[in-house]
Amino acid sequence: MDDGSSLPMLSLYDTRTRKVEPIVPARAGELRLYCCGPTVYRYAHVGNLRTFLLGDLIRRTAEMRGLQVAVVQNITDVGHMADDEGLPGRPESTDDKMLLQAGAEDRGPMEVARFYEAAFHADLAGIGIRPADAYPRASDSIPLMLTMIETLVERGHAYVGTDGSVFFDAASFPTYGAISGNRLDALRPGHRFDGGVDEAKRFHADWALWKHAGERRQLVWDSPWGPGFPGWHIECSAMSLHF
Repeated sequence: MDDGSSLPMLSLYDTRTRKVEPIVPARAGELRLYCCGPTVYRYAHVGNLRTFLLGDLIRRTAEMRGLQVAVVQNITDVGHMADDEGLPGRPESTDDKMLLQAGAEDRGPMEVARFYEAAFHADLAGIGIRPADAYPRASDSIPLMLTMIETLVERGHAYVGTDGSVFFDAASFPTYGAISGNRLDALRPGHRFDGGVDEAKRFHADWALWKHAGERRQLVWDSPWGPGFPGWHIECSAMSLHF
């Protein structure tokens, strides 16, 4: 059987460099792959499955070239605020998508999460996507996120805002926008639905790593900054580095 050594080197388009780059594993012969997983508050649709199919394709192609591949895929069951999608009248401090769906279905948020997580795995099996080697859940990984946020604060890349939330300091990061192509001097402030700009931040391009709980009572954890919950930006950062 061909061990893959005679095949061309595996390459992918690199969003950071804007060109096709060869994939060079950090460890010879071993490719570690972190694939973005679902937010389990509803069924996956065909567009979601296309994303998951891509990770499986990369894995299979790498294995054809003789690489040992380890795949980790997150399960996001906390941290996606409704107003991330611009839903009018839904303040981000209270309306997590998990809580909204739990209310709509008259079930507990973790009951909803486990139901749609199981549906996700069934969908993957139905279209032939092989399971990942690990599926860490955001709700089980809060300590990892808190440790990372504390490190960012200590290194001057994050700060506590006036509302008790912790924000990433975008201006402190020299390569901000290397992947997205955004420039801090060109970004315009986002506005809340009452017409105001979030005054808890130092700079409008900063984003929440940890949200102060306020009046929220579900999906809340203790932290060095008081009760709260993670912003979705920090989840995959913490889980990918750990796993």
